[in-house]
Amino acid sequence: MLKQKPTLSDCQAFHRWLDCEKGFSDDLPTNVMLLVEEVGEVAKEVRRLLHASDEGVRQGARDHLREELADCLAFIAKLANYTDIDLEQAYVEKMTKNIGRNWLE
Repeated sequence: MLKQKPTLSDCQAFHRWLDCEKGFSDDLPTNVMLLVEEVGEVAKEVRRLLHASDEGVRQGARDHLREELADCLAFIAKLANYTDIDLEQAYVEKMTKNIGRNWLE
């Protein structure tokens, strides 16, 4: 069902299917809280990565960070689905704006 190199649109389609298949809730506040939890897990792994002196610990942190970032993307795709937002289109439009943006102002 999921391509090896999915687009953002593919990710959204996959999560539409997965939510239906698994009966996951589409409650927005619940899913926002779950996304925030995942962002907290990203912060934890970044902290581990920055403070680890042992390469084995650093690799473990990178492996966990990879998974937590994927979880964040999953919840972002789900939230876009629940609010009828084409995430790929929204991303392109926003980054096009950012190209001309000056962050110093």
